[in-house]
Amino acid sequence: MPPTSLPPSRILELRQYTLKPGCRETLVDVFDRFLVDGQEQVGMEVVGQFRDLDDSDRFVWLRGFESMHMHA
Repeated sequence: MPPTSLPPSRILELRQYTLKPGCRETLVDVFDRFLVDGQEQVGMEVVGQFRDLDDSDRFVWLRGFESMHMHA
């Protein structure tokens, strides 16, 4: 995913998921194939996604949006 520069007034949301054992790569695949485009279509930006190196059943991602009205 390319780096992004977010305006300072933008809202960032940290999302963390603890998954069933061995399911992280399945979620990452679904996330990449289906969720990113859906987020962008409603004006949100996926800022980053991360695999927790200390926990193979954890997935973390950040999204940014202009206002809380977009989040609701």
